[in-house]
Amino acid sequence: MGLDLKRPRRRTLLIIAVIGAVLLAAGVGVAVVAAAGGNGSSAETGIDTSFTEPTSFSSLDEVYAKEPFSCGATDAKCIEKYMIKVTDDYGPHASLGILDRLESSHQVDLSVNDHQMAHVVGRDTAKDYGSNFKAFDLCPTIFNYGCSHGFFEYVLARTPNARQAATTICESLNPQTNLLIAGFTCYHGVGHGIMMAQGYDIYKSLKECNTMPQAKDQDGCWQGVFMENVNAGMQKRALPGYFKKSDPLSPCDKVANKYKHECYINLAGWLMVVSKDDIGKGARYCSKAKPAKYKSSCWQSIGLMVTNPVWQGPLAPDLAGKSQAKIAASLCQRFPAAGRKDCIVAAVDNLANFDVLNVTREHAFCRELPEKLQNDCYSRIGLDIGVRTKDQAQIQKSCGALGDKAKYCLQAAAEA
Repeated sequence: MGLDLKRPRRRTLLIIAVIGAVLLAAGVGVAVVAAAGGNGSSAETGIDTSFTEPTSFSSLDEVYAKEPFSCGATDAKCIEKYMIKVTDDYGPHASLGILDRLESSHQVDLSVNDHQMAHVVGRDTAKDYGSNFKAFDLCPTIFNYGCSHGFFEYVLARTPNARQAATTICESLNPQTNLLIAGFTCYHGVGHGIMMAQGYDIYKSLKECNTMPQAKDQDGCWQGVFMENVNAGMQKRALPGYFKKSDPLSPCDKVANKYKHECYINLAGWLMVVSKDDIGKGARYCSKAKPAKYKSSCWQSIGLMVTNPVWQGPLAPDLAGKSQAKIAASLCQRFPAAGRKDCIVAAVDNLANFDVLNVTREHAFCRELPEKLQNDCYSRIGLDIGVRTKDQAQIQKSCGALGDKAKYCLQAAAEA
């Protein structure tokens, strides 16, 4: 069977944390990151920090024609070797793009852990293309940022401490890079790597995060720690005592206040375990979050799921066959009234994380909402656009696609 080249749906193993959403919710501002790292081999780290460009390719068709897939659908070892070979030759966009297509055409079974496969690709990317941000930025976000996480695993294993590993990569940002998004994402990856290095001890990991250079770097690192912790909780790999069905909000109700936002914004996966995918029940657990302002973070965590096609199936089996937009709008209506706006905010953010400045799916979602909530929805689209670009022509184009609701988008983009 050949590679199915139709556009696949976007999948994630667990929840994708939306960088723009989290930055906005946390109130993180833009900070200028000083360039560091440079070219050549680092005497301090003993790793290569120079950048090597992957071999270019015009399409996945071309790559697959040169390197066809011949593994069994459940043969993880064979699939891993194939992923490494494609990454060696063409980089992570090629290897993970093909993996996504292979899953869609059922040539790779969904029982194969694609997130861990992406970790392998990330480690290989750091080895092949250099331990620097430009190489890190080659990693696509699919499979729950697994490539980024694996990249950091590689660097962390070869540097004396987490801060040096982080600055080796994250402080080598190109001045033209969107530092607000890219820098936060970079330190998010650090958090995942630190959790693995610390044996999934969140308290030791958070302490390591606190050594990062700036407040926004620490915040990104905290998010990675808590996302990795929830991944482990869902897969029954978390340390004992962190997650309790008798206390659904644990560990977020126990950590210090400065960590609570990042803990709650990543808690949804565990809440769905406790509630058995009853999204209304899970959202009601959020109503008990204290201090009260963290109810919003908790609701947004679950809201990130409603526009994720992988989660829509288990969360809304009664809506099978409906459009993704209708399912998402219906799921938000199952939240307590006080949490519905947060659901909408996160639902839009999740789509923006994938679609960036293409508002087609966001527009479809907003139109399915009750009239009284639509303006908030369109304003959120504008806020996400304003975070991602200051190009006025692009803002006009994206917001203009929303028809008579464009004014809400434009106003919010201007205020971003």
